[in-house]
Amino acid sequence: MSNLRSTNYPRMSKLRASTSSVHDQLDKKIMAQSPFQSKANYGLFLRYQYYLMNYVTVLYNNPQIAQIIPDLQDRDRCKQLIQDFQDLGMTQPQPLTTLSQLDAPLFESLGWLYVIEGSKLGAALLAKEAEKLGLNGEFGARFLAGSNRGSHWRQFMQGIEDAPLSESQEHAMLEGAQAAFKFANELVELSYAQSENAHVA
Repeated sequence: MSNLRSTNYPRMSKLRASTSSVHDQLDKKIMAQSPFQSKANYGLFLRYQYYLMNYVTVLYNNPQIAQIIPDLQDRDRCKQLIQDFQDLGMTQPQPLTTLSQLDAPLFESLGWLYVIEGSKLGAALLAKEAEKLGLNGEFGARFLAGSNRGSHWRQFMQGIEDAPLSESQEHAMLEGAQAAFKFANELVELSYAQSENAHVA
């Protein structure tokens, strides 16, 4: 979103500005785990992503959001994650018993979706790191791979801009994005604290 212009995408600009510090914090926290140092580390990274995606998968089945965001169900990457576990010979993690699925009102949910969909842009860079481990979009790094990222992101941005939101609804969306980043930060610590080891073939 480096070329994001506030004049063309005022809501997206607000979302980015209001979450920039907690976004940076999340990136640093994940990379501090050296996720691409080895396949074992990468497996732990995938486990974290699975916990996160399993928590928010309800967003992609929300008919109200589907009226705002095109091809909503097709954007869900849970299937790719599960295939990556299979590729690497890992057992699919069990959902954390301490977490239920996300239950947020519609406009806060849009903020959550902004965070999850936005992570696909960073995934393009991470996919290159995964290649150093011999992984790619057809084996082990399906979750990080993806086609038409640019066009999907533009469609997402336009959907957010075109949505008929009141000022209070827009504020709820911003709060949802902030809550999503806070949750993702806390989940890093929770995920990596699990005693179960990732077994990679």
